[in-house]
Amino acid sequence: MSETPPNPAEFVAPSLEELAPLFPAYEIEAFIAQGGMGAVYRATQRSLDRLVAIKILPREFGQDENFRASFEAEAKAMAKLNHPNLIGVYDFGNIDGMLFIVMEFVEGKALYYSVHKKAIDPLVAFEMVSTISRGLAHAHAGGIIHRDIKPANILLDLEANPKIGDFGLARPLDQDGSGSVVFGTPGYTAPEVYKNDHPVDQRSDIFSIGALLYELLSGEPPAADSTGMTIGNDPRIDAILKKATHADPSTRYHDAQDLADSLDKLAPKLSGPRFAAPTHNGPRPVMANPSLASHKNSSFLPLLLILLILGGGGAFAYFAFFNKTEEHHIPVIDDSEKREKDTPKKVVDKTPQKPTPGPPKLKPKRPKKDAPKKPEKVVVKETPLQALQRLGEDLLAGKREEFPPFTKKRNGSAYFYAKSPVTWHEANKLSSTFGASLALFPDPETLKWARESFKEQSAIWVGASDSGTEGKWHWQDGTAVAASVWTEGGPDNETTTTPDGEDFAALSESAPLLKDHPASLKLPFILEWKLDGTTPSSLESQLARTAAALNEKRAPIFPAGTANVGGSRFLLVRRAMQWDEASNLAILGEGHLAVMSNENEVAYTHRLLQGVLEEQKSCWIGGRKNDEDEWENVTRESFDFINWLPGQPDNFGEGEEFLVIRKMDGQVGANDESGTQMPVNFLLIEWSHPSQRNFSTVAEAPEDEPTALEKAFAEVRMDIINKHGRNYGRFRKKYDDIIDDFVKKSTSEVIDLDDRLNPDQQQFLIAQLKAMEGEYWLPEEIPARTPKKIKRYFDDAQTDANDLWESYEEDFEEAVRDYFELLNEASRQAFKKGDQVLGLAFKLETESLDEDDILLHKILNGVKVPLPTEKKKEEEKQKEDENPKKNE
Repeated sequence: MSETPPNPAEFVAPSLEELAPLFPAYEIEAFIAQGGMGAVYRATQRSLDRLVAIKILPREFGQDENFRASFEAEAKAMAKLNHPNLIGVYDFGNIDGMLFIVMEFVEGKALYYSVHKKAIDPLVAFEMVSTISRGLAHAHAGGIIHRDIKPANILLDLEANPKIGDFGLARPLDQDGSGSVVFGTPGYTAPEVYKNDHPVDQRSDIFSIGALLYELLSGEPPAADSTGMTIGNDPRIDAILKKATHADPSTRYHDAQDLADSLDKLAPKLSGPRFAAPTHNGPRPVMANPSLASHKNSSFLPLLLILLILGGGGAFAYFAFFNKTEEHHIPVIDDSEKREKDTPKKVVDKTPQKPTPGPPKLKPKRPKKDAPKKPEKVVVKETPLQALQRLGEDLLAGKREEFPPFTKKRNGSAYFYAKSPVTWHEANKLSSTFGASLALFPDPETLKWARESFKEQSAIWVGASDSGTEGKWHWQDGTAVAASVWTEGGPDNETTTTPDGEDFAALSESAPLLKDHPASLKLPFILEWKLDGTTPSSLESQLARTAAALNEKRAPIFPAGTANVGGSRFLLVRRAMQWDEASNLAILGEGHLAVMSNENEVAYTHRLLQGVLEEQKSCWIGGRKNDEDEWENVTRESFDFINWLPGQPDNFGEGEEFLVIRKMDGQVGANDESGTQMPVNFLLIEWSHPSQRNFSTVAEAPEDEPTALEKAFAEVRMDIINKHGRNYGRFRKKYDDIIDDFVKKSTSEVIDLDDRLNPDQQQFLIAQLKAMEGEYWLPEEIPARTPKKIKRYFDDAQTDANDLWESYEEDFEEAVRDYFELLNEASRQAFKKGDQVLGLAFKLETESLDEDDILLHKILNGVKVPLPTEKKKEEEKQKEDENPKKNE
């Protein structure tokens, strides 16, 4: 604050019961932490059902007129800010004499715990600082400067997106900066803040950003009073650092956006090994809380935290995740006083030396120095949460030598009980973060052991779901859930039309058995590690099993959390990644990034992502631009069911050639996105049922329920598509590209020949060329009078097409043989069951394969082709039309 804060007496935080009637619009759920400048509570805003953090200040602050005016001015300014990299301010006020502020509750961790004494990859550092700079530029544009940018005040959410916190020290840009109280942190704070030799403005924040970049690249915090910082590895980077941290504000970047632009411009030019931390000269700041710094992997744990100011000039990170009886708050405080105390002082002996009579003179002994009094060693007992944080990377890497306290072992597995209630999807994601899975208890005996070992009477999430097919429950390692482990009457196996059906299992609170629940229910959970280091329940393992089943024509077990939407399966993956990574993960399971093929799928996706996405967060789906700069789906289905956000696609950023669903201003819709910039938070995988596909070459499916014949053929055709469709799709894409390239070049050549061809000739040739688009094969020849250059294009295309077919022909012949076998077996089974119509229909399909050389091409390409019985009727009708007199 710009005003000197009051000095409150010892602050007693109000109880939950005292606050409840004062905040009727909120459900006050928990006390988070308390400090010298207030207390913080977790609450739910009833009207919007969203988590918030409420900070209450001592009454002395509310009674100080100057402080109250400054607080209100700053809160109003901050509430107007809306940026994904700033913590949102929702409300503020004065109630019962206490100032309060309602803020966004952030899931994540402070950057401090990720980078303390660690040099990170320059490209990662550039991307991080560029993002922070753009968020800060937004704050500056709203008239707010921060004045205490440092790693402890940058939050990383669960997807590693940075958010700038602790705006409690901020003040409007136009306020006088000559107050007697100096805020900030030595090393990060611009010199004009404490020297008062220049105005304090947005350039002061830019200095702090430069100091932050220096720490990310060097692995060391900047020394106090440092300016013009450099790391000595790359003169281009040093130029940016020196300019950002120049002692004279007028020489720095004028705007945080300018700094971000400089970083983005240099980033693609960086190459070579990661930077080594340089040798430093001069004093280094002593970092607070050395016990945290000693944790080798303290950067790893993604936990629930809220970063708020709770002491003058300092920031506290509060963790509230696992056992609420543990110590969850870990302070990161301003260490200026501690630095002076911890720095050893030179001891000077001022006692005069007196001559000593008696024995022969010896070399006088130097009097002993009074050793500085050592502070008492503080033994910090490591909580299970802190141990899990420390061991996180080792556990993820498959190391099983050490586990957190209270972990229990049984039958080749280790189990850890997490008390804090979360949704099933949150529990699943957090488990995978530590190389674990939700626990698998396959029999009543193991369930009884779990209930007795973890003495908790509430329901507990475990790793079982109906795997995208109601009534077919599996554990996440692919084994079936035995009927003997369910409570009486369970599971209910009700098919639901919402993304929140009762499709997930929990250990029942009333008996050592399982009960099915909706994923949104918040329950504690149990993590399980295999002692041999394997991860059979990981998402990758689940996807690989799904792919193997599809390729081997077995009924697939889809990954836990998969939803059945009209026969197609959809899986929302809660991971941050770039487009290629997302696409490859989908391909691992023989799926693809989701494509909206009908209104039902549009409605499902909208409902799912509306509930999952936070403001300005996104989810990859299967749309991208083709070589002609036109939008298309990865399945080549019609691009008919995409609802763009207002103003989209804007093609604003470089390489925005991929499709996401994004939430903007409370609504979700399509948005163009770069596939190589910041990772997107979610991806949606689809395994599409052939009957649900929507290709532009196929008429819309009838609204009537499919007949038994249609269902039988859809099943057989899906089998051949699952086995050979992917390889065919690769071939088809390449062959279509050959045709498209030939047509494009030839059409351009015809247009250039306007001096030799009259308009009618041009139109005729262009029509002939365009007719080749969408065909399965290039024609065997083109008209003799075609211009020579186009003939050369055609010869080249034919050569490429023949070479491509030769490389694929053997695979296609195998597909033909497999389809014959499927049809013959289906025909035999139909006749065996006495279904003569179905048996004959399958026989007709085998005949059609011999007669129609592109029938299987169409099927493998996902095109809905007529049933053989329909085709037979059409042929008979055509004969009747050709011979009307004979039929009379």
